[in-house]
Amino acid sequence: MRTLRARRAATAIVVVLAILAAVAVKLTSHNVPTGAATVQILVDSPSSELASLTQNPTPLISRAAVFAQVMTSQAVVQEIAAAAGVPRSRVTAQGPYSGAGEALDVITPAEARSSQLVAENAPYRLTFLAQQNEPVITASVQAPNAAAAERVANAVYTGVQRYVTEIQRQGATPEPDKVTLRQLGSAQTTTVNSGSRGTLAVGAFLGVLILGLLLILGVEGVRRRDRELDGLERELAAEFQAVANDTHPPRPLASTGERRR
Repeated sequence: MRTLRARRAATAIVVVLAILAAVAVKLTSHNVPTGAATVQILVDSPSSELASLTQNPTPLISRAAVFAQVMTSQAVVQEIAAAAGVPRSRVTAQGPYSGAGEALDVITPAEARSSQLVAENAPYRLTFLAQQNEPVITASVQAPNAAAAERVANAVYTGVQRYVTEIQRQGATPEPDKVTLRQLGSAQTTTVNSGSRGTLAVGAFLGVLILGLLLILGVEGVRRRDRELDGLERELAAEFQAVANDTHPPRPLASTGERRR
């Protein structure tokens, strides 16, 4: 504290920089998505194989995995964006992982997903994941707010259904052979903690403040060490000079009697 009081000007500059950093973080964090939503889509048949004990649902489970991949395509995402009234350029999508990334295929509830949004920048992000033992696809959506996330999540079924219907029309698929999609309830939404921006601002303020004060203390410590070394060198030089003078003492003057002789 004594060092900081002695360097009031430098300390004041650090405090001002910390405040500016906090304000900058708070102003720029308004683009961070704050809404999350999840919705589930059932891949079924017209006769509902899940409702019949005589039909095997295994083919539907495989079909759901295929659909989860297809739903990330540009054509399907464009249909979803159109149904939600969102520009296509502001929507991105990712689907099930495979290979080394297969361990990431974990369904994240909306509440847990909301805490992950602070680190991401895309306005609208969709993630599709097919469940392993059921013909169900879980769609996770992040958006600038909860209402937008809910709107996009509820548009997933509409967009995918439009895409599938068009394919069935072009291929003249018989009615009994058509894939039937069903939305399992409305989207579940949540909002990121409203104090997240304040937390980021406080973190920026404390980070800049601590680093600045440590820098002042470090520089002052180096200066103090240099001054101590300079003083020590001067003391050693004086001692060496004194030793040198003692080694060669001046010759005493001759007495009057000795000079007469």
